[in-house]
Amino acid sequence: MIETGQFTLYATFLAHQGQYEQMKAICRDSLALTKAAPGVQQAICLEPPKPEKPFVIISIWRSQDDFQAFLKSPPMQEFHSKTAVQQMFDTAMQDATADFYTVMDTWVIPH
Repeated sequence: MIETGQFTLYATFLAHQGQYEQMKAICRDSLALTKAAPGVQQAICLEPPKPEKPFVIISIWRSQDDFQAFLKSPPMQEFHSKTAVQQMFDTAMQDATADFYTVMDTWVIPH
């Protein structure tokens, strides 16, 4: 359950012109790694309405410590290695940003 105060990552990934599908695959791979991580409460990947807009990944964690442990995990270390990141920028990714937030409020429609 998502609660006020939880650590949240908001990241954007903009594709090089003509590399939209490759950037989409990278985002799917990133989200798959995140889904398997201990401490993640929710993760969502938003596909942009136009190729010139960035993909957005939002992940909400029990704590910042859980997120830091995830970054140190072997699969994430491999995914974020200097070589792997350089290859992403060389082939698919024009720009990337990452910002950290805290959940201010949340609600869900009851079913």
